[in-house]
Amino acid sequence: MVVVPSFAAGNGTQVYRFSDEPFVWDETHYLGDRFPGAAEKFGEDVYVHYEAMNAETVRVKANGDVSWTLTQQGTATVTAVDGGAVLYEGPFQVEEIARDDGGDAGCLASDGHAWLGNCTAMWNNLDFAQYNWKITGNSVDTFNITIRGAGNYCYGGIHEEGAYGPGCKL
Repeated sequence: MVVVPSFAAGNGTQVYRFSDEPFVWDETHYLGDRFPGAAEKFGEDVYVHYEAMNAETVRVKANGDVSWTLTQQGTATVTAVDGGAVLYEGPFQVEEIARDDGGDAGCLASDGHAWLGNCTAMWNNLDFAQYNWKITGNSVDTFNITIRGAGNYCYGGIHEEGAYGPGCKL
C-alpha cells in the first residue's frame, strides 16, 4: 500500500492520496430480489467474491467541502450458492467521483479516506456522485448511482427492472 501524507494544495485545501490498497468483499446475490445482480445472469442464487486494488484522491477544503475520486480494479469470482461451482471469474471495476459541500453527508473518515459506503447521509445530503460498479464491463453485472444535488438521486443496474429514485429520468 502506498499512502501519500496529506499536503496543502492552496486555499487551505488538504489533499490525501492513496494507492495500491487491497479491497476484499463478499456478498450474496439472490434471484428474485429487487436487486438480483449476478444471480439474474446465472439464473440462480450466487456468492460473489471481489479482490481488487484501490486508488483514491480526497480533497478537504477549509470550509468543510469534501470531494474525491476512487477507483478499484481486480477480479470477481461468482460461485453457485447451491453446490459451490465456479460460474464465472473475470474483471471487476469501480469508478466513484463525489462531492460533499460542507461535509454534511458524513463521508470523510478520520484517516482521510472518503467513499460512498462511509456516508452517513448520502441520499439526503451528498451534492454530487457518479458511481459505476461492473463485472466484465456490463456483461455480467453492473450497478450505478447518480446524485445531482442533495436528495436528487437515481440508482439501478442491468438486471433490475428500471431505476429507482427521485432523480431518475423516465
